[in-house]
Amino acid sequence: MERKLGKIEKRVLEEVVLKRLGYKRRDVIVPPRYGEDAAAVKVDGRIVVAAMDPITGSGTRIGWLAVHVNANDVAVMGAEPRWLSITILLPEGRLPELEGIMDDVHEACRRLKIALITGHTEITPDISRPIIVGHMMGRLISRRVITSSGARPGDLLVMSKTAAIEGTAILASDFESELASKIPREVLESSRKLYERISVLDEALKLARRCRVSAMHDPTEGGIVGGAYEMAEASRCSFVIYEERVPVAEETRRICEALGCNPLKLIASGSLLAALPRDQAEVAISRIPSLTIIGEFRPRRSGNVVIRADGSEEGVKENVLDELWRLIAERGPASGGARG
Repeated sequence: MERKLGKIEKRVLEEVVLKRLGYKRRDVIVPPRYGEDAAAVKVDGRIVVAAMDPITGSGTRIGWLAVHVNANDVAVMGAEPRWLSITILLPEGRLPELEGIMDDVHEACRRLKIALITGHTEITPDISRPIIVGHMMGRLISRRVITSSGARPGDLLVMSKTAAIEGTAILASDFESELASKIPREVLESSRKLYERISVLDEALKLARRCRVSAMHDPTEGGIVGGAYEMAEASRCSFVIYEERVPVAEETRRICEALGCNPLKLIASGSLLAALPRDQAEVAISRIPSLTIIGEFRPRRSGNVVIRADGSEEGVKENVLDELWRLIAERGPASGGARG
């Protein structure tokens, strides 16, 4: 059955998109590939990393998210984000919302020392909510470009912070009317504050500078499980994740229980996934206390497995449909929607 929402399937991406990449230039160091967060090009002997990601309808703080999710994609390649371009599409009658969107873009850029350098803004027919697309560029600060495809069997899978940080904030904001009767107001308020934890620049750049990292990835759609799947597919290996090892904030746990969704498959910007050789894991955790070992990478033939807290095993054979998209498909969009 064709997927209606979320990222297109790996097969379609490879057959329709990745076979049509225009002229093949030698200065493209990392071209578009499944599972990669960004691209890398060489400019006058220096490597520049570039990423592009849309926010396709989250009802709250879409300007803030546009800056941070694109900065994250650049940082996990070992580059410092510096320059942002954005396109903002507004439905008819929604021009007053532009000021709030730009306030969030401005504040996020100031915090991360990013310059907004160009863009496009318009009133667009036939859309129901504001859409923002960001394009971020940055300079490499690590010794090499770190990709999602560098994981090797035996590497440990680590994550930073907790699962579903962005998803929790979005659900608390966009599904507030449904949650209000199920979740205390103070829990919803603290959940919405998780927008402030979306950035992974600190941990990504520390790992890039100080540790020998096999691979890094910014898990978005499909959550922690979806991000691990993308890394494994890009690296031609497989993974095992131990559910009981994955840190889940109390706010996330309560909201996911109330809405009947899996926090490990809920959009996860704010967490960082990394593949580390075993001799680097202890060093990395000592330098970045928010890191947790949640599994490991294995030979491809072993298959992708999530070992649930009750000991059962769940195989993962395709890219993961995000729980946010599932909720929207089942209930219809709440006050906003979900980002792409």
